[in-house]
Amino acid sequence: MENFIFRAVLAAIGISIIAGSLGCFVIWKRMSYFSESISHSALLGVSLGLASGLSVHFSLVIVGVIFAILVVILQRRQFLSNDAILGIFSHIALSLGIIVLSFIGNTNMDYFSLLFGDILSITNADIIWVYVILIVLGLLLIIFWQRLLLLTLNEELAVAQGLNRDFYQLLFMLMIALAVSVSVQIVGVLLITSLLIIPPAVARVFANTPSGMVFQSVIVSMVAVALGLGTSMAYDLATGPAIVIALGGLFILSQFMYKRST
Repeated sequence: MENFIFRAVLAAIGISIIAGSLGCFVIWKRMSYFSESISHSALLGVSLGLASGLSVHFSLVIVGVIFAILVVILQRRQFLSNDAILGIFSHIALSLGIIVLSFIGNTNMDYFSLLFGDILSITNADIIWVYVILIVLGLLLIIFWQRLLLLTLNEELAVAQGLNRDFYQLLFMLMIALAVSVSVQIVGVLLITSLLIIPPAVARVFANTPSGMVFQSVIVSMVAVALGLGTSMAYDLATGPAIVIALGGLFILSQFMYKRST
């Protein structure tokens, strides 16, 4: 009992740091629909991993990378709007994932956990994967913080200074793909986006600087995950939805606090 709770808490901390920090850029860059789309593609990654016998984490990263590259290529052609491109690919990926799962149908497969997460089933290998991705994404954010922030706040100035917009756009999309690959087991395919956008939405009410917003977003994410995890264990509820409800409660509370402060 103590071991699986300890693993769940460790995973929750790692995922909170990842989602809370990257989620701020999702809000700033107005890429909520992209995170929603790539979360739909996660079902295809999971199903291909199960069908091929490869690691699910590995297949999630591969599908996410392919998804991001295809989106960037089509965005450069400027033939369709971004939301149209994302809508097309996300629904294709989601449908393909469902079809692959139907071919490998297994009565022992827990489809509910794929859709809504099951943090209590996390293994030691999953913990290692979470923290490897956390280190990679943390280093990338530290190295490229100024350039990513400049492209987010003033894209024209960043391009004028010689920054490659397509490269950093692709880099950020790949970072989101990595974040999604470690979040599936926590909140599931259908709820990943909430973990990326609600904590920074709450933090935005109180933060005065970009770095402050990232820090507060991580704290909000940790609090919500802890509340959701505790509630799900106490009342035998699905962990993913419990975490999202906790996030929703914090968001509503922040809006009331914002009104009072103004």
